[in-house]
Amino acid sequence: MKGTRGEIVELLRARGECTVAALAEAVGIAPAALRRHLEILAGEGMVEYRTVKQATGRPFYAYRLTEQAREIAAANYPRILERLVTEMVALGTAETADKDGHAILDTVFGHMADQLAADYRDRVHGDSMEERVSSLTLALRDEGIVERWEKRADGFHLTTSGCPHTRAARAAHSLCASEAQAISLLLGTEVEQLGRVVDGAACCEYLVKCGELPVPSAVRVALTN
Repeated sequence: MKGTRGEIVELLRARGECTVAALAEAVGIAPAALRRHLEILAGEGMVEYRTVKQATGRPFYAYRLTEQAREIAAANYPRILERLVTEMVALGTAETADKDGHAILDTVFGHMADQLAADYRDRVHGDSMEERVSSLTLALRDEGIVERWEKRADGFHLTTSGCPHTRAARAAHSLCASEAQAISLLLGTEVEQLGRVVDGAACCEYLVKCGELPVPSAVRVALTN
């Protein structure tokens, strides 16, 4: 999609949700003209909105991409499918015996988290957690897992507005958990998932609490000897 409506779609993909005023300012057109473009996008099934009530003042509309539009924008379904099939084929009988489908999927997604962390470990680096979070964001951006990060009082918030696998995540929640696990493995610290697009949130969001970097195991051994 090109032109003004393409720019609107890209802005919504990047920001998650936006008001008409914010979109009009970013695109550089009048709010009335922006609304007409949103009406066309809504008619094409690309944009939806929700009413946001305020403590004072009139409610306003927050616009975001529909599930259909997010899936069109996601480019890494083949990569996820390849990882899933690879891990399924590698399963041994001990990992599948007496397990139902959900338990087997949990095992597969756990292996996928381990492999994802192994694939990107060399690209996540830094002497501070902020540096590691920044490099992790750059590394996982192409995967559609993390697009941006922000440091707040409670820690580092990692977000992405365009979930690359909404329908798969709805069928198996452990898929999202595996991505949180991969982030945790790469950063060496606990990661909490705060929100998911599949549950209606504007973005998928992870919290990495502020704190000191973990001491590598080799250093811990040296210190105790």
